[in-house]
Amino acid sequence: MAVLKLFDRFVALLASIVRLVCIVLTIALFTIVVVAIVARYGFGQAVSWTEEVPRYLLIWISFLAAASCVLRREHVGFDVLFNSLPKGPRKALGVFLGLLIFGFGWVVFRYGIVFVQDFGGDLMETISYTNYWYYPAMPISGFLMMVFSIKLIIDEIMKADAGAIAGSSVETVGMGENRP
Repeated sequence: MAVLKLFDRFVALLASIVRLVCIVLTIALFTIVVVAIVARYGFGQAVSWTEEVPRYLLIWISFLAAASCVLRREHVGFDVLFNSLPKGPRKALGVFLGLLIFGFGWVVFRYGIVFVQDFGGDLMETISYTNYWYYPAMPISGFLMMVFSIKLIIDEIMKADAGAIAGSSVETVGMGENRP
């Protein structure tokens, strides 16, 4: 049980870091877009990199947020069907869905690495940097999805009030909060 508690703390820390990075990247994206608008319409000067960099920031935000949503169970689901099942089949289905998410994370991780290896050395369109700084969003996101899905699977097996059974986020179960 000590290992599981340590793993829970690790996952919580990892989720907090992912959310913080998403917030910082979103602030950077917003700031760059505002600067681009002011430069273009206020001073009549278009800055070339202000179109490309926000696009890549959005890629990072999207991949990291997708991984974060795995842990929070905020992806598309069929709650009515899932919640209409008896507790036993619901638990089994929750584990199965966790395994499917793990498999998807593995595909994103594995082919993300291939993608980085094959295309990371290419230069960006408007600035003279390689694509190595933004392509790793894929394998990092895939790894996070796998870690977060392992947490979901363990919770489904070990806890009577796991998120899928209670119909709530893993982060709120056991904390006295319930999501609608």
